[in-house]
Amino acid sequence: MRIILLCLLLCFSLVFRAGAYNPISSAYFPPPDTVAPPPPPGGASPLSGPSSACVGETSLYSIDVPVACSCLWTLNGTPLAETNSTLEITWAESGNQEIAVVFVCAGGQSEPETIMVTVYGIPQPGPISGDELVCEYTYHTYFTTVGPGDSCQWTVNGIIQPGFEPSITYSFGTAGNYHFEVFAFNPCGTSTIEELDVTAQGTAPGTPSPIQGTEESCTGDTDIYTTTVGPGESCTWWIDGIPQSSTTTTLEVTWDERGDHIIEVRAVSECGTGNPAFKNVLVLNQPEVFLGNDTIILQGHTIILDAGNPGSDYIWSTGETTQTITVNETGIYSVSVFNFCGSDADTVEVTVIVGIEDLDVSNDCFIISTHKRKIIFTGFSESLDKIQVSSINGNLVYDGRPKGEVIVNNPGVYIIRGISGDSTCIGKVFVP
Repeated sequence: MRIILLCLLLCFSLVFRAGAYNPISSAYFPPPDTVAPPPPPGGASPLSGPSSACVGETSLYSIDVPVACSCLWTLNGTPLAETNSTLEITWAESGNQEIAVVFVCAGGQSEPETIMVTVYGIPQPGPISGDELVCEYTYHTYFTTVGPGDSCQWTVNGIIQPGFEPSITYSFGTAGNYHFEVFAFNPCGTSTIEELDVTAQGTAPGTPSPIQGTEESCTGDTDIYTTTVGPGESCTWWIDGIPQSSTTTTLEVTWDERGDHIIEVRAVSECGTGNPAFKNVLVLNQPEVFLGNDTIILQGHTIILDAGNPGSDYIWSTGETTQTITVNETGIYSVSVFNFCGSDADTVEVTVIVGIEDLDVSNDCFIISTHKRKIIFTGFSESLDKIQVSSINGNLVYDGRPKGEVIVNNPGVYIIRGISGDSTCIGKVFVP
């Protein structure tokens, strides 16, 4: 009996330890939930799908989606209608395309997962373009057009040429016929062949003799330039890369723009065009100098005087030889400007006022007041010829006959000069 009782107790114990139902332990230790909450936005699982395709081909992209989330798919930034974990797309255009997807969950959106896809079209090069009549022992470049991502294979007289670009530069040998072929290819296939026949004949013209003519000229001047070429040859001329009408050994030019110009000439014969000869020509304007009107500045400020006419030579009354000088002292400043087109000169008086108290207006000139951004003048003297209004750094705002008001753009202190014959009265005003 004792043995039977022990066996029963042992069996009960084994059943209990194996997970038999226990109301107490079940209440305090419930089984785990089998539905995991969606992850917080921030990271999508890897997006899978092909990174290359052909136009007309259908590609499938997929991603694992967290529970209770949906997908937002985009193509090149444009939202698509699909919200499931897979996207099926049939490619209609070649080029680089971006597939992206984000998770839309209760807590927001995840960061996008992307795949860049190279979509290839059906390869087909355009017609070959280039010179069909050339001279022996010359270089010429030939072109075709291909789609994005396409490569090319060139042959000349059946010989494969190096490189896979849509253009080649070919060095011709002796006179004869040269047969060019090109086809395009990409992972989606190989195109048909484009062809071009080129004839090489005779010897290329030599380089024309050095161009004769002036290297310095002025705007408005007309100059003659000449060269020599071989018997039976004509010329092609360019100025700054622009073709000219002359086909003889003489070029007539009327200059209308200053600057550095390049004249180019090549000899032309029945077999082609030879190497060029060049000439550089510097064209300047007849100097015209204006330093501005006489002006006033406050002590501690400066004004820059600019003689203009770049490329010319300068002599200032200060001894400086630059195009501009900086002035901060009262004085009369003059400059002479000269180049091979001529010369000109100008003078300006700069007055530096020491202290605002020195700017009181003479009683016989005018009365100054302000309203917003307007300087208002009243009580003009009958002998007053004109008024000048300048900012404190010397920039002229108004220069002309006396009038009731002058509008200024910025607040600050303005210097007023009233000019009557050989006398001048000076004042100041603050525009808030």
